[in-house]
Amino acid sequence: MPIDFATEFAEKIKEHGCKFEVRGLLTGDDKILTLGNDTKVLSTVFELFSYPLVKEIAEKYGLKTVTPDAQTVYPDFTLMKDENDTAKIAVDVKTTYRRANGTFFYTLGSYTSFLRNDTKNILFPYSTYVQHWMLGFVYSRIPQAEAATHPLADRAKITCPFKDVSCFVQEKYKISGLRPGSGNTTNIGSISSADISDFEKGNGPFATKGENYFREYWANYKNSAFRTLDEFEKWKAENPDRLKF
Repeated sequence: MPIDFATEFAEKIKEHGCKFEVRGLLTGDDKILTLGNDTKVLSTVFELFSYPLVKEIAEKYGLKTVTPDAQTVYPDFTLMKDENDTAKIAVDVKTTYRRANGTFFYTLGSYTSFLRNDTKNILFPYSTYVQHWMLGFVYSRIPQAEAATHPLADRAKITCPFKDVSCFVQEKYKISGLRPGSGNTTNIGSISSADISDFEKGNGPFATKGENYFREYWANYKNSAFRTLDEFEKWKAENPDRLKF
């Protein structure tokens, strides 16, 4: 059963009054390990914020929330009735920071895995999911925040390593861009903007094309073959044996 996950998550944020502020990790001997600016650590923090909210939404619809054992397996959360459910919902958490000019973007997973092979690097077959939501967080970095150890009594003096947190929820294909998102890797790149409303509204080039068109573009993606939708249409006409969805 499809869910308006964007509306549901916004209501949960309001209900819980989430401020998304973390000073550090509390050890067993009452010391605080500050987070520093490591993007992988901060991404984990926002995923931890998300889990109980996602779980509450799933329970509202009589669904359970399943997470993968490995970080390389998509998605972060699967909402489903059971393993045989063919209407599973994927929720993937992505975090990034604003660049100096205010713009930000995301990498949306590999285009050489489950988009091409229904079961590669994905918790359940891609064909058993009916929605693919992305829960995106963006923050501004605080350069002076460093990893260190402090006594619990000094917690108020610790600087949070990020500020100005914003979040949005949108179906992944609606915010996907047309180019890879990280150098020479095979990661799908999102649109890039300084305005979060572009992500909230899903102002990407595939928004009016649909999930299947997005998948066909990226499952067949080759740097030298096409980089625009017009080039893709021309390539499709010349390659009838391509992967089709």
